[in-house]
Amino acid sequence: MPVADTILYGSVLTMDRDRPRAAGLALAGGKVLAVGQASDLHAVAGPDTRVIDFGSACLMPAFHDAHVHLTRHGIELDYLDLSSVTSLGAGCELIRERAARSATDGWVIATGFALQRWNLATVGREESDALEAAALGRKVLMHSQDHHSAWASRAALAVAGLSGATDLGPGGRIVLDERGEPTGLLLEEAVDPVSDVASRPTRHDLRAALARAGKHLASLGVATVHHMAAEGPDLWRELALTASDDAYELRVWACIPHQQIEAAAAIGVATNQGGDNFRVGGAKFFADGALGSRTAWMLEPYAGTSEVGMVMDGPDVMLRRMPLALAAGLVPVVHAIGDAATRATLDAFEATAEQWRALGLRPRLEHAQHMHPDDVKRAGRLGVVASMQPIHLTFDLPSITALLPDRPTRAYAMRSLAAAGAPLAFGSDTPVASPDVFVGLRAACRRADATGERLNPAEALSPDAALAAYTTGAAYAIQAEHRSGMLRPGFDADIVALSHDPLVSLDGLEVLATIKGGAFTYTA
Repeated sequence: MPVADTILYGSVLTMDRDRPRAAGLALAGGKVLAVGQASDLHAVAGPDTRVIDFGSACLMPAFHDAHVHLTRHGIELDYLDLSSVTSLGAGCELIRERAARSATDGWVIATGFALQRWNLATVGREESDALEAAALGRKVLMHSQDHHSAWASRAALAVAGLSGATDLGPGGRIVLDERGEPTGLLLEEAVDPVSDVASRPTRHDLRAALARAGKHLASLGVATVHHMAAEGPDLWRELALTASDDAYELRVWACIPHQQIEAAAAIGVATNQGGDNFRVGGAKFFADGALGSRTAWMLEPYAGTSEVGMVMDGPDVMLRRMPLALAAGLVPVVHAIGDAATRATLDAFEATAEQWRALGLRPRLEHAQHMHPDDVKRAGRLGVVASMQPIHLTFDLPSITALLPDRPTRAYAMRSLAAAGAPLAFGSDTPVASPDVFVGLRAACRRADATGERLNPAEALSPDAALAAYTTGAAYAIQAEHRSGMLRPGFDADIVALSHDPLVSLDGLEVLATIKGGAFTYTA
């Protein structure tokens, strides 16, 4: 019998149905050696075994964040944060303060603004003038909270070469005022020209951002992330190099853009290649935009409008390219927020079901925020992974009320999806939202925003079901259920120590320590 490197005592929540509770864990070689009572663990202890007693603290599997943009998370930790700002005036004042401290030829880059939170339906000349007054002539770029739109100053538009006459094709739109002039509000791919000139991180910048991201997420009890492709090759390369180091705080499963399927196939890159710390993920598609930017693709128009959002990678793209992804061994991973987008995605999954089932791959519906009841049942029948971010409903609720007042029961149908048979995997979508797992857990179980208003409480999950989506369900989503998501002998020694048992209360939780592969990545 191997001898334990470390023995941990505490109140152990294993997430293993065969043995849900224990008094301690023995670790050896980065794996869980034994789970049980003190007498069980004493049998594997040696004279050099380190013993750590966490007392009444709860030890459980370290969390997965099943939907992150990891490099962007690290980069945006340095941006001006507008996520708690509730008015245009307050936002402009913060922009003015940052601009006054910036070089006259420099950039002010912010993140987290939301039109709905600022009581704006769109941006017109009056709002554009307010931003200009605050910009003090600087180049300003404010990313929206959902990262599907941005607001740029006139100097920023000019340096990016954007005007009212710029044709960006169907994937992007420059919002114009009543005179036909750009307001600075940019939707979807219209953001890219400004973003590209605003921020050109060096390799050193990217490594520093990834270091910040790893430390921050480890402090939140996260040991594994599912990285979603929405970036260029330089960022992906540095991510792969950084995360391939076993000393990095996070295990990373990293998707590639579906536009690179042919390149991946040409050299044999496929899902789940890699090592213990870094693995290739799936091929990422974007069926639509986001609700906050009114670019989520809906079956019926937004209230009081004739708009149904924007189609990005539409049905023709998915039906043509999903078989190519599967032939290359890449699982399809599809961003789909609106109910029309989720329907089109399920159509494509259903059309290719024979192919992905034969390969043992697990297609993922990312976000799954708005779904027709018929499609909820269909997702369950297909066994499609519903990769969702409960924290989004805490800031989406005003938009749902204003834009989709006649269909609130279609929003975040977590309980119905699970009941239908769709495995749940939870994450944050950081930097779109905070990666604080405890906020996500409370959102899944209480479905309330900051004011206490609740969204369709019938879809609330129990705490154990929500915890499973951050552990066992997320591990299943990346075919790691044989090694991750629970504490069982032979599994990775990825552990979080919490101040108390989350099944007793989700309030007041604190991370005391995070362990990945038997090594501490964070201590409070």
